[in-house]
Amino acid sequence: MKTRLFTVLAAMCLSACNSSRGPEYTTPAEFGEVSVSPRVMASDSEVRVKVSVSCSYGLRNVCILYMLDGDKSDVRTVAKTEPPADITSFDYEGIIPRQKAGRKVTFWIRAITAYNVPSYTQPREYTVPDEEEEEPEQPILTKK
Repeated sequence: MKTRLFTVLAAMCLSACNSSRGPEYTTPAEFGEVSVSPRVMASDSEVRVKVSVSCSYGLRNVCILYMLDGDKSDVRTVAKTEPPADITSFDYEGIIPRQKAGRKVTFWIRAITAYNVPSYTQPREYTVPDEEEEEPEQPILTKK
């Protein structure tokens, strides 16, 4: 009995001493194509962002990060979603709130896996037009 107990204890100690972590601690989430609506901005419009997010090891949360007029000291988080623990892929949807005319909004999507690995989409940006501007043919989004 003592021999079995010692064997189990030794195996537990050896597994605890293993300094290498598995791929779940380094594998980031993957993103599909980001879609944004409306395509043409107005000063009173919310912006709806959709993207598919997946990670074979699970997802802890997904959100939109954005900043106004390039102010990196004031990055805001909106539309945080915490999928159920057994979900490895889902379609995320969030809303960036209305902004004042003339503001430049830079945003990206952040996903954190079940093992705390963060990943981000490429930043995108748009400028909220002044109410006098009437150029509906111009797309709002540019990739940085």
